[in-house]
Amino acid sequence: MRGILLSLLLITPLAQAENLLTPWTAGPPSGEWSTPWKLADIPKLKPSQRTLVELDGKPVLRIKADAAAGGLLHPLDLPGDQPWQLSWQWRIEQRLDKARFATREGDDYAARVYVLLDYPLDSLSFVTRQKLRLARTFFDPDLPAATLSYVWDNREAPGTHARSAYTETVEMRVLRGPEAALGEWLTESRDLRADATAAFGSAPRKILGVVFAADSDNTGESAESYFAAPLLQRGVTP
Repeated sequence: MRGILLSLLLITPLAQAENLLTPWTAGPPSGEWSTPWKLADIPKLKPSQRTLVELDGKPVLRIKADAAAGGLLHPLDLPGDQPWQLSWQWRIEQRLDKARFATREGDDYAARVYVLLDYPLDSLSFVTRQKLRLARTFFDPDLPAATLSYVWDNREAPGTHARSAYTETVEMRVLRGPEAALGEWLTESRDLRADATAAFGSAPRKILGVVFAADSDNTGESAESYFAAPLLQRGVTP
């Protein structure tokens, strides 16, 4: 009995913790996205279609990308040294045939989740600092210093990881590969502090946001993906 009670005490704090991601309760085609969710587009690229639909009895984010890219962003301002647990459900309807993991010409994913991280600039290499400063000046002043990118890939096995072909500040990690079922909900759960430390050598200063996305702009293919039950909670410190 004592062992059971101890287990319940350890599990309860996470199970009852507040969800720091506001549920999406409104969105296109009936109206604007519920605050604080907002569109996340890439300059000069055709934007994907993002709508709120009901599927399997629950409101879900649908992303349709036809030679396009884009996602839905939930801004955050959380201390990065805490044991944040991010979980969600996702499903895709078809794979991308021409995509190639972490290559410029094939950098497309039927579904992906970004976690935006803040690190001190002096923790980055000189070249990376300069590139980031230029990008913030000319493109986006809120560009994060580092990003975790969890992807559903068409070729690589889960656990495969590499830096983005475009920038060393983005760590790509495959969670689902070619063996994953199509048209079925699959659940993910990630320890953001552990993943960020493994990727960038230390915990981030802050968690700046989470983006649910899909893209097919490099290969010109079509992707259709769904996301549900986004959940961000403070985990239990070991």
